[in-house]
Amino acid sequence: MIIKDVKIITNDGIIEADIKIEDNKITKVSKIIHEKGEDIIRGNGKLLLPGGIDNHVHIFKKYLKVPTSDTVRRSTIASAFGGTTTVIDFAFSDRSPKVEERIEQFKDSFVNYSFHIFASDITDNLINTLKSGFKSVKFMMIEYAGIKSSLSGLRRINDLLKKFNGYIMVHAEDEELIKSLSEGKKGDPKLHLLTRPEETELSAVLRARAIVDNGIIAHVSCGRTLDLIEGKLLGEVVLHHLLLSKKVYERSDSHLFVTSPPVRDPEELWKRINKIYMIATDHNWFDRAIKEEHKEFPDLVPGLPGVELRVPMIITEFMKRKLPLSLAVKLLSENPAKLNGLNKGKIAEGYDADLVIYNQEKKWKISVDNTHMADWTPYEGYEVIGKPETVIINGKIAIENEEIKDEFFTGKLVK
Repeated sequence: MIIKDVKIITNDGIIEADIKIEDNKITKVSKIIHEKGEDIIRGNGKLLLPGGIDNHVHIFKKYLKVPTSDTVRRSTIASAFGGTTTVIDFAFSDRSPKVEERIEQFKDSFVNYSFHIFASDITDNLINTLKSGFKSVKFMMIEYAGIKSSLSGLRRINDLLKKFNGYIMVHAEDEELIKSLSEGKKGDPKLHLLTRPEETELSAVLRARAIVDNGIIAHVSCGRTLDLIEGKLLGEVVLHHLLLSKKVYERSDSHLFVTSPPVRDPEELWKRINKIYMIATDHNWFDRAIKEEHKEFPDLVPGLPGVELRVPMIITEFMKRKLPLSLAVKLLSENPAKLNGLNKGKIAEGYDADLVIYNQEKKWKISVDNTHMADWTPYEGYEVIGKPETVIINGKIAIENEEIKDEFFTGKLVK
C-alpha cells in the first residue's frame, strides 16, 4: 500500500511525502514513491498524522457503583473516528476485572489496546502481571473501588518497578484534605469544586514527588502542579482540563461536567504547554440520564466522554493559538508511545503503520449528531478545524472517507 501526496508534520515544518506500507509497518518515507501494482491511497495534500495514543481511558467500566454507558466496541469505534488508534485502559492486580478479564472484554476492540494495572502494594499477582509484559501501575492516592492506599505501598511499588523498567501513573489527590473540606456538605454540584481546590492536588503531588522515581501525574488540573513536577515527574493533562473552565459550575446543568479532579483554569495549563508530556482524555462515557440520576453533591458521577475529540480539538487549539503542530503530535502520539515502549507514534521507517489522513481544510461544529459518544457532549458547538478522514490501523484501512470500511475490523493487544 502506498499513501501518496500527503503532508507530514516534522520538527522543521511540514513536508510533502509519500508513504509505503508493507504488512503492518512503514517501510519507506520519501518525496515520491513510484511503484506498480500497489494499492494507492490519494492524500490530495492532506495532513498525515501518526495514530493517536490515548494513555488514559475508562471504557466499559463496570466495577464502580455507577457503570459507564458504553460498550468496548462503541467507545473504540469512537476512538478511531477521532484519529486515536491505540487506547490504554485499566485492569486490577488483585480484584476483578484482572488483566485476563479485560483482554477478553476488549477482544472486539476496534483499535489497539493495552492496560495500566491498578495496585496499592506489591503482590504475587502484580509481579506476575509485570512479568507478562505490562509496564505501568496506576496508584490511587484516594480510596478507589474499595481499595485503600498508603505511601509505604507506593514506595514498595516504586522499588519493584525499577526492576521491570516500568513506571507509576499517580492519581494525586489528598484524601484527608478532601474529606475534611467535604464533611457535612450536601447539595450544589459546585461543592465538588470547592471541596477539591488546587491544594488537594498540590499536596498529594509533593508527597508523590518525594517517593516516585519514574512516574507520571495523571490528569494534572492546575498549572502549579506542572511547576512542581518539572525535572522529577512527567505531567499528563487531559482534554477537559484544557478546554473547560470552572465556569461550568455556574451552569444549571453543572452536574454533567463533574470530573475528578475538577476543571479549573485551562489557561494556566496552556501557559505551561512546554511542561506537559502528553495529552490524554480520562474518557468516561455516561449518558445524560445517568448524570441526571446523580446530580447532588456528594452523590455525583465524575467523568466525561472525550476519546473521539482529543486529536481534532487539540490540533484545532494548536492552530488557533499558533503553537507548533510538531508539539501537538508529540503530546498526542509520540510521547505516550515512547513512555509505554510502543513502536508507534511516529511516521518513520520501521514504525507501526497506525496513520490518520486528516483534512485540515474541513471546519465543523461538534454536536451529538456528528459524533459517536454518549447522548450529550460537553463540547457542544465548539468549532473544529479539520477532521480525520481515513484511519489506518496495523497497516489496514479501518475507516475510509469517514466511514467504517470493515464492520468486523479489530485491533490488537499491545504491550
